[in-house]
Amino acid sequence: MSADMLHSILAALAFAIALNLKLTLSVLRSARRAAHPAAPLQPGERLSDVEGTTLAGRTRVRLAATGQARALLFLSSRCPKCRDKVASIGDLAGAARSAGLALWIVSDEPRWRLRSLLRGTALAAHTIRLGAHDYRLLNPTMASPAYLFIDHEGAIEAAGLIGDQHWRALERQLAGDAIGEQAA
Repeated sequence: MSADMLHSILAALAFAIALNLKLTLSVLRSARRAAHPAAPLQPGERLSDVEGTTLAGRTRVRLAATGQARALLFLSSRCPKCRDKVASIGDLAGAARSAGLALWIVSDEPRWRLRSLLRGTALAAHTIRLGAHDYRLLNPTMASPAYLFIDHEGAIEAAGLIGDQHWRALERQLAGDAIGEQAA
């Protein structure tokens, strides 16, 4: 047997061992997650103190900071419903700011994917990227399109899917504030 053939066989074996190890660890992680199912955050709970980086400007932002109410939105570039919601969220962003509500799209996706999702809107200024661990603290069920409404003291007021009754109430309230501003 030649040395070249022996090296090729050893390289193939090393690759097979590495692949086997990777797959085994992946199965173990999945089994651990299934043993402890994620529960969504509930109203009254305190928001975890996580810090992210804005998509536009790369400024650091603490999401659990007190003093201002926040709406955290969870969108995914792979979610067709999320893509459909981007335009209406863009329309709400200005009214939210005028009402004193910090509206943040929160994601753990790469910057290029987020920019693709938000193309044609000004929502990059309202988008924060988190690490995967911090993202799971805020959105343990990985739901999208979803939201968390946080009060000025950092407590969760409501959580759910964008389009539910709490979300529609926010839309109505912000639309009413915008109409009031135009009349003034």
